[in-house]
Amino acid sequence: MYNSLQEVFRIKVGERIKTRRKELKISADDIANKLGVSRSTIFRYEKGDIEKMPTETLNEIARILHTTPQSLMGWYDSSEDIATIYNRLNTDRQTKVYNYAQHELEEQNKVIDINENKGIYLQSKVAAGAGVLDLDPTYGETISYDGEIPNHYDLAFLVSGNSMTPTFEDGEIIFVEKYPNPINGAIMVVQIDENAYIKKVYLEKNNLRLVSLNQDYDDILADGNNNIRIVGKVVF
Repeated sequence: MYNSLQEVFRIKVGERIKTRRKELKISADDIANKLGVSRSTIFRYEKGDIEKMPTETLNEIARILHTTPQSLMGWYDSSEDIATIYNRLNTDRQTKVYNYAQHELEEQNKVIDINENKGIYLQSKVAAGAGVLDLDPTYGETISYDGEIPNHYDLAFLVSGNSMTPTFEDGEIIFVEKYPNPINGAIMVVQIDENAYIKKVYLEKNNLRLVSLNQDYDDILADGNNNIRIVGKVVF
């Protein structure tokens, strides 16, 4: 039996060092020579026999093994590559990650940077009214634009309808920063099932409420029965 949690921790660290060394086909002699210690010292590190490993030593071993001290200690390693993380997920979560990544790639491929003539790429129409069918990728086009362009935005849309007057008029261009979650009280582009909207968003207990600035329009409610996609928030 182990005498303490500290002993268990040392052994686990040593096991990770040994496993990583074997993966890279690096001998204990190689590490010992680079650290300026004996081979037996490396074996003692790997067995967890040495009570306190200096931080500098752990850092140097991690460098030699092309990893991080956090990884050797079993902590979350933010430098871990995406493929490794993906492979740890179960099938359902892998599917979600793949679908999200595929969507982001498609969105990225549609975006065209502002050119010298202040041309912008219109992603699609969004409804300031009853709803525009989907964010149709075939709609996209590059147009000339003489208005003020925000310093940072991800997508540009054409407003269709007058439900957001007087702030946004029919036919006006809006700029959107991609953001996947609803922000209470913010004006956002949202897709509900097959319809895309620009609306003010409010979070409720069981609903997502989309509110028009034009009081002639009723609120739109969406819940768990709807397919809800938050595209992003409007940049002013």
